[in-house]
Amino acid sequence: MSSDGDRKQLPEYRTLERSESADSQTRPVVCRKLRTKTAFGTLEGLTADWREGTSSTAVFWCLRTMEPWGTDQRPAHACSCREGRACFAAPDVTPFDSV
Repeated sequence: MSSDGDRKQLPEYRTLERSESADSQTRPVVCRKLRTKTAFGTLEGLTADWREGTSSTAVFWCLRTMEPWGTDQRPAHACSCREGRACFAAPDVTPFDSV
């Protein structure tokens, strides 16, 4: 049996701080009804923004349908849930504007 001192240290879970976030002008604007688990924070050391849609393991869903597709029956994904899509809902405010 191992002691607590023998356990491997896991990365710390945290949310992005304002100073750590990418410039809001360079972040893709995605539908405010799009969600993924990585939208709520990242593991320490990971810097990719979930809105870029670059993760090969992220699962996205639409808050309107609660399914992995939108109301137009197209897949819910950061690369496709953007302005121009019929069901797109623009963000109310840009991140950190109301902090």
